[in-house]
Amino acid sequence: MTGEENYVEHALQVGAGLRGLTLEQLGFEPRLEDLTEDQRCRLDADDLEWAGSITPERRDRSLFQAKLLAGALWEASAVLIDQLFEDLNGLRDLARVDRHDIANTFVLSGLPPRHADKYDVRFAQQFLVIAADMTAALTRGWTPLSCVAQELALRCLFDQVEVIQDLYCLDLAEDWRGLLEQHMLEDTDSEMLYQNAMDGFESDIELNMQLGLAPMKIQDWFEPFNDASVPPYVL
Repeated sequence: MTGEENYVEHALQVGAGLRGLTLEQLGFEPRLEDLTEDQRCRLDADDLEWAGSITPERRDRSLFQAKLLAGALWEASAVLIDQLFEDLNGLRDLARVDRHDIANTFVLSGLPPRHADKYDVRFAQQFLVIAADMTAALTRGWTPLSCVAQELALRCLFDQVEVIQDLYCLDLAEDWRGLLEQHMLEDTDSEMLYQNAMDGFESDIELNMQLGLAPMKIQDWFEPFNDASVPPYVL
């Protein structure tokens, strides 16, 4: 058995512990008769026709890919937290943090680059805690993300899944990232923090009100959304 095959077996095994998302949310395409009455009632005519057209072979492959994605998320969660500890340890040795320092980190380098010089030790500690809280929801039961920082942590998690996918040539569904974003993100507004054309939008009060955005200045990233809660440490 090759290293890639061993990793697939390992991923399928550990993925069984990822109970915060259903196999359907991970891409499994069930039979109509396996759906609950409530699930069937939410399907329109096109959905019913599509579901009825799924072959047993495609359904089996979607089940395999969903279980494999669960394992990749499990592994990526562990790697994400481990690498954040590495980033934090590296920052502790610096007198001050600049953009070049952050560019050489494992995880913090994946955050919006325009704020890189603000990612100091305190920030790294807060981000590690909020990321750990987010990954815990993959096992305890998924709940809406609590703050902008947690949305960014989820993006970093997906980036790590992509690294694992490429490293071990995992046969994940082509649209796995978009599917997870649909189930795990309320919206993708935080993506604007990466867009050069939107530089400074966080301070444009009128624009933010028009778009209905959550406050996205870096000092607001750990503030909880309405009806959400965050670990006390990050506040």
